[in-house]
Amino acid sequence: MLELNQVSDRQQLLLAELNRYVDLLRDFYHPQSIILFGSMVSGITHEWSDLDLVIVKETTQRFLDRTKEVIQLLQPRVGIDILVYTPVEFENLCKERAFFREEILGKGKILYEQGV
Repeated sequence: MLELNQVSDRQQLLLAELNRYVDLLRDFYHPQSIILFGSMVSGITHEWSDLDLVIVKETTQRFLDRTKEVIQLLQPRVGIDILVYTPVEFENLCKERAFFREEILGKGKILYEQGV
């Protein structure tokens, strides 16, 4: 059985890492936007919760190379799912896939937007 202090400790750790990630991405990766989705947005976290991020950035890199670059920059200390899309890719996915419209755009939280 999971104790409440374990969830609270996990949430605090995830939040600290999330803040670190946003700072690193903003300062060194220069994305157009960073969107958090999943359990951290819904508030339903448990001891195995991770961070789910969509990063939108204009780039010519291949999809896997983008993710590798971000992982190397962040040096994650907690589980993380990272999806890095170009603005065109992200726009198309939002039009074509219900998951992107409902979970990421609908329920997700924008953590950073360039120029805002």
